[in-house]
Amino acid sequence: MELIEIHRTWNEGKAEQMKSLLEDYDISCYLSSHLTQSVMPFAGQEEIRVMVPEASADEARGILEGFFDLQSGE
Repeated sequence: MELIEIHRTWNEGKAEQMKSLLEDYDISCYLSSHLTQSVMPFAGQEEIRVMVPEASADEARGILEGFFDLQSGE
């Protein structure tokens, strides 16, 4: 299963909401960032990528567009 990025945000709460919404529609969703928070958390300091299986990408984008402004950089 190849994952692709469908959105990036600096807002961890927004990313978690997106993940929850997609899972409500039975779309697997994974959040990815480059910072490891195990040593020292830097909330709001990392860009979070919303990732879904390639086969679900178009459907996932459509769902998110109904609930979120995907053009904003937050």
